[in-house]
Amino acid sequence: MNRNLAEVEIARTLWGDFRTLGDRSGSVPDALRRLLAAADADEAMAAYWDLENVVVVQGQLHSAALPTVSVLLAGLLDDVSADARDLVLELLQQIVMGESDEDEVALGNTDLGARCREAARTGLWLVYRELGTRRRETAQAILERIEEDRPRIAAYAARIRGK
Repeated sequence: MNRNLAEVEIARTLWGDFRTLGDRSGSVPDALRRLLAAADADEAMAAYWDLENVVVVQGQLHSAALPTVSVLLAGLLDDVSADARDLVLELLQQIVMGESDEDEVALGNTDLGARCREAARTGLWLVYRELGTRRRETAQAILERIEEDRPRIAAYAARIRGK
């Protein structure tokens, strides 16, 4: 059942209030919709690149990364293809590993990385669920960045490995 929870997050966000590389915040909602609706790897990858080089660029976060985290987490609850899910996790990893872009820092938005990681923590269990899938390595990398209970990661990883 497709709940369209991500669509609620997309629609409730005033994307024009957020910054991206190259002033492309207006394109973010469509790219997120295309990523979550992608039926195959090619569609998912095309949408991914319309986000990865817009909200986060080589680890540098723009303010639109923050609401993107909520959309990605909601997307993990929706009925999305495995290819789309792979890239949702990949984009989430890129964001939680990032820090504020220099333009964001100049505007006083110095804690964007920490705020994105805090937002990702709201979906902690969704990421844990991915440990049992082909996205295990990506999920583990995300958890290592956002999980504050370090022994929990080891306990769940051991459980997944059957130990």
